[in-house]
Amino acid sequence: MGKAISDPDKKPIHSCIYDYVHQLILSGEYDARQKLPSDHQLMRRFGVSRGTVSKAMRDLENHGLLERQPGSGSFATPRAHSQYMLFAALIAGLGDTEFFEPICASIALSCHEKHHGLLWGNLTDIYTKNLTQQACQAIVRGFVAKNVLGVFFAPDELDEEHENDPNQMLVEALSNAGMKIILLDRDVCAFPSSSPYDVVGIDNYQAGYDQTNHLIQNGCRRILYVTRPGILSTKTARIAGYCYAMEQAGLKRDPAWICKGNVDDSRFIDKMLSYKPDGIVCFHDPIAAALIQCLLLRNITIPQKIKVIGLDDVKYSQLIQVPLTTLRQPCREIGIQATNLMIERVNGVPLPPRHVHLATALIVRDSTTRETTLN
Repeated sequence: MGKAISDPDKKPIHSCIYDYVHQLILSGEYDARQKLPSDHQLMRRFGVSRGTVSKAMRDLENHGLLERQPGSGSFATPRAHSQYMLFAALIAGLGDTEFFEPICASIALSCHEKHHGLLWGNLTDIYTKNLTQQACQAIVRGFVAKNVLGVFFAPDELDEEHENDPNQMLVEALSNAGMKIILLDRDVCAFPSSSPYDVVGIDNYQAGYDQTNHLIQNGCRRILYVTRPGILSTKTARIAGYCYAMEQAGLKRDPAWICKGNVDDSRFIDKMLSYKPDGIVCFHDPIAAALIQCLLLRNITIPQKIKVIGLDDVKYSQLIQVPLTTLRQPCREIGIQATNLMIERVNGVPLPPRHVHLATALIVRDSTTRETTLN
């Protein structure tokens, strides 16, 4: 008899047995005509009592996944096979940014808990802005061959002077093949327009407003917005929120205060400082962290001379020389909501396209004030 699992941090044994038998069914190893492993076989495999195995099998039976036939054994139901769904995730540059990793981990966990499958797609081409129609069709054919029912997609940032839109090309190809699409964090069209696809993320207009308003509430009056070049719906929305916050506060704003460039470029920093800012709103934390480093090297004290705020609350934002004030994105909740919405779409829930906006949290650190609070 095998050794029983007793680690309290692990899943209950009956849940492990449930997952094991369910996976045997989903994999096609056992169909409705084949007898599933007996209670005695499962007892030996997991090193547990009959009662533990019986609890797992009762749960499977209660969920309509198997039938217990006295004297004959346990058999999978047709419903057990029909419940399995396979999805795919396409995230440009996954691994190059900390933001999408917890979202993807949450999607993967949610799919596993619901006994669905998840594939990771390769978007090297779209990440380098070279995606062609042929490449789109190759991605689609691969998904169709595997019976992928839906795709989680994070559109990539486009060059300012792009000719073709690889994001639109890809979602149209996927949609034409009958796959459901859930967009993560951002839409495929420019703000304030909306595409015919569901989007799960935050209200980026509100986020830009909240970032700017926090600086205004802390006494800033000459506030710049700093971002990298490129076209992204989230960026446009956040800039619009920044502009509205400045307008609502009655503050004058020079259009040149929306600064697009590389914060590692000293000439770009020189140009920013020529506007004599007392506050800087950054598109996201990586830009804010790099900017803080550049300012400190120039002996510009933060927050005394310039206050800086980011967005995302990536792990290192509190570890840099001046811990960063930021808006925390609810990455885990984004993954859960995206998975639930995907399952609804695949099951044919008749609803118009939805933008699911989850709340951010303002995390105040030393880059705007010496007080550390969580709102």
